[in-house]
Amino acid sequence: MATLDRLAPPASAPAAPAWTPRRAIAAALTLVVAIALFQVVQSSSFTHTGQNMQRLETQRSDLTAQIHQVEAEIAALSSLDRTERAARERLGMVQARRIEHVSVGVEAPSGPLLPRPLTNRPASAEPKGEPWWQSLIKALPLP
Repeated sequence: MATLDRLAPPASAPAAPAWTPRRAIAAALTLVVAIALFQVVQSSSFTHTGQNMQRLETQRSDLTAQIHQVEAEIAALSSLDRTERAARERLGMVQARRIEHVSVGVEAPSGPLLPRPLTNRPASAEPKGEPWWQSLIKALPLP
């Protein structure tokens, strides 16, 4: 028992203060390093975001240039002179020699002209009897 008493701290030993100068310096250094790392991460994030913005702006300007190029091609391909030349050369069409005008004495229809089957759907042409599956079930030899 005497050996165990010697290993135990004396009962009247004063408690160590919570903040020693070493602990304060270590806490301050840890705080400084954390702030420095936060600034590095933040500036890296800003740089990455800036690079993404530049890449997206470059991509947008390229797409805008492509759109303008396609619009120019559409305008060139849809010109009347080109259409007339293609009709003469490829299809063998010729200019009309005589133009006739026809006058019509009937009023124009009030509703849309096309597509009539879709706009003026007739009433359901199905018979009002029982559904096909019920007649099928009745035809089965069930007990």
